[in-house]
Amino acid sequence: MLAFNGKCTHNSEGGFRTEEGPSAMGTTLLNFPQKAARLQMAEENLEIYEGSDPRRKQDGRVWLKKGEVTPAVCISDFRAPKVLYWIFFDGLGPVTQIPVPKGQTLTGQFYADVVLPEVEKHYLKRRPKTGTRGLKILHDNARPHKSLAVRQKIKDMDMHEVPHPPYSPDIAPCDFWLFRKLKDNLSGREFEDRLSLGRAIYRYLEVIPKDEYRKTFENWIKRLNSVVAYKADYFEHS
Repeated sequence: MLAFNGKCTHNSEGGFRTEEGPSAMGTTLLNFPQKAARLQMAEENLEIYEGSDPRRKQDGRVWLKKGEVTPAVCISDFRAPKVLYWIFFDGLGPVTQIPVPKGQTLTGQFYADVVLPEVEKHYLKRRPKTGTRGLKILHDNARPHKSLAVRQKIKDMDMHEVPHPPYSPDIAPCDFWLFRKLKDNLSGREFEDRLSLGRAIYRYLEVIPKDEYRKTFENWIKRLNSVVAYKADYFEHS
């Protein structure tokens, strides 16, 4: 399972924006250590995921049927007026969306005690014998994700965390794919309450063709290759 994290805002006027995205890259110059980390993590992830046979079990990976791809799960923050959602998807489609209670502080403890267990429930239902065992999770370097509570929960779920370099929304599927899809669908719309917003998100995630979820994983691999080709510099995407 690969997990990615970012923030989106949907305001009362129906506007929609990401808090970290390509525009942020235009004003951020990576220093040498940051570029070195970005290049190293891209190379390491390519070594693990690029060209692998999805039917073969390696390094604790899951068994997949012929034609399936390694699941790629996205974790994102979707923010509307006084409402926040964590949204998960994988290479087979949406996994779950989790509303954050009003006034709840986004801490590592909340992420470990409330958010990740919902992901675990999904996979225990879909894969009763293995659950989350051997799946990969990739999220950004936000403080809650790096807490001891989260690290322990990931270990307890028998998942493996994949590194993600800082200042790299261009290789985070929530930024380069999911947010754009949500923006196209939700911009200009107003919602009466949290429930109506949640339903709109759920319905839209369900109608996205399954093939697009799979292609997002493939595009992530392509973007990692671009990081290596451009020696960690930011680059234009088609």
